[in-house]
Amino acid sequence: MMLPFFRFFLRLPAIAFKVVGLIRVTNRAKRRFRGELLREGLPGEVVDELVEDFDPSAPLKDAFSSRRR
Repeated sequence: MMLPFFRFFLRLPAIAFKVVGLIRVTNRAKRRFRGELLREGLPGEVVDELVEDFDPSAPLKDAFSSRRR
């Protein structure tokens, strides 16, 4: 009965590193998207609005922030 819990705790660091890797890739893509928009000559306000609208982590942030309230 304890073996499944033991296996889960052994796999927990691997799962955590995979999640961190996904977050890192998402943040890198967001920075590159912002940089490309700025290089194309769009104004800063427009770039901020577009980056905010196309942020893939926004639904997750909304879900987790609503639970804290």
